[in-house]
Amino acid sequence: MTARKDPADAGFTLVEVLSALAVIGVVLTAVTTFFIRSMVVVDLQGARQTAIRVASSGMEELRAVSGQLALTWLTKHADPVEVQMNGITYHRGWDVPPSSSLITATVHVTWRSKGCPDDTCSYSTSTLISTSSVEPVFDPAAP
Repeated sequence: MTARKDPADAGFTLVEVLSALAVIGVVLTAVTTFFIRSMVVVDLQGARQTAIRVASSGMEELRAVSGQLALTWLTKHADPVEVQMNGITYHRGWDVPPSSSLITATVHVTWRSKGCPDDTCSYSTSTLISTSSVEPVFDPAAP
């Protein structure tokens, strides 16, 4: 290995420094974009999780009512209500099914967010409720 004889050649040149800065800039831009996108996804998932809690609390209110009164309760609570949580307004509404011995109760929760199509996100869940006053009995020995 030969040593440099000219002390002016010692160190990095301006072209090398600018090239290194350009490479670092490209890498940092990609990493920053990744972190910003992950923060948007975390916010959207947090809002979705809150919507699930809003729907679940509505389902628990419905399940507290006896089966015979469930249809009356659904009719009374069919109009959407606003629920404010974590700075977001959620709208919770119910579908009123036709009267029968087994009804499907469905709750819909919507909220505004830029991460969803048309800036409106939604979540729905449903359950089956027996309106009969007598619980069904199943014969475990039946084939």
